[in-house]
Amino acid sequence: MLKLKKGYRLHNLAGVPYLLPYGQNIADFKRSVRLNESGLLLYHELLKGADKPSLLESLISHYEADAKDIPILKEDVDLFLFQLKAAGILASPETLTAKPSDLFLRIGPATIACQGSRELFAPSFSGFSCENGTPDLIFKIIPSVPDTHVNGEILIRTKEMVICRNDASYLFLYPDGYGLTEMHVSLNGKQAVLFCPQPHADGLTEQIFHAVRFAYLICAQNMGAFAIHSASILYRGKAWLFSGPSGAGKSTHASLWEQQFQTPLLNGDLNLLCIVDGKPMVYGIPWCGTSGHYTTKTVPLGGITFLKQASKDALLPLTNEDITLRAMQRLITPSWTEDMLLTNLSFVEKLRKTIPFFHLQCTKETSAAEVLKQAIDSYL
Repeated sequence: MLKLKKGYRLHNLAGVPYLLPYGQNIADFKRSVRLNESGLLLYHELLKGADKPSLLESLISHYEADAKDIPILKEDVDLFLFQLKAAGILASPETLTAKPSDLFLRIGPATIACQGSRELFAPSFSGFSCENGTPDLIFKIIPSVPDTHVNGEILIRTKEMVICRNDASYLFLYPDGYGLTEMHVSLNGKQAVLFCPQPHADGLTEQIFHAVRFAYLICAQNMGAFAIHSASILYRGKAWLFSGPSGAGKSTHASLWEQQFQTPLLNGDLNLLCIVDGKPMVYGIPWCGTSGHYTTKTVPLGGITFLKQASKDALLPLTNEDITLRAMQRLITPSWTEDMLLTNLSFVEKLRKTIPFFHLQCTKETSAAEVLKQAIDSYL
């Protein structure tokens, strides 16, 4: 697809048509491009969304060319497009292709092909390695700075990063550096390019680990899988999640279960959920906060408990409205756009109809685990 980048203005200088750079293109020292009669015609056709064959047809029609002239006109079109690409006026997004030498990972429902130095990918990825196959996401690390990009609309701005959306991708900008410059993730979550001009910077592996998570969550969302901030245990063959705002005690409560009932910990901070053939499942993922606890297994989801610290242990009722709002607040799957929000909301409302939700006011004592276990056992 032929697409013109923003940052250029068509203007006549003393009657001669030029494409003049402005904005970031000036800072990047992009040059002006002079257009001849054919170039001006082709540029106007590109503004209308013409593809390469259409450009050739436009020249043939304009010059009333016969068969012997067509090879020359094809060369004119090729030269014109080459000049625009060289000047950075014509977008030519890289289409990533998986290679046998890539590091292949199977995380949840998605296969990821990782391209770049193996030492830049965190050791915790190793448990998710898999055979080469057709990837759902290709993640490429480039040890350089990017060419000019189009920021587009700013979706999120924090001290750590700025997230934008343009016509082709989500753009992550890293103002504080950390060895990363920016990352481009396609809107469908199928490919991501991370620019890393300092591949040997301290702490870079951890920063890349979190960058992969952002790209992965976009891919997973497009595949119907959603991440929720929660700790999880394995009890009676199912995953039971404890969720709440920071400081609510989800890790503490999971530890109480482990100590009191010898239930294995699955993930200490983040769980990926998906409904498969009508059954809610929890996928093992490597991202687990500072807990250090994660699994590679996939297990059925039993239920979710929302926690709140209190001076005594008590189960409180939840309305459907409460469940939806609390679950939406705990999702970390992106809701940067209205479409993303509605996608997340649709999933939560489906999930609400398939599993039990509990609301536990709890202490840090073993009695809290006993109260919840009794409620879960009664449900089962």
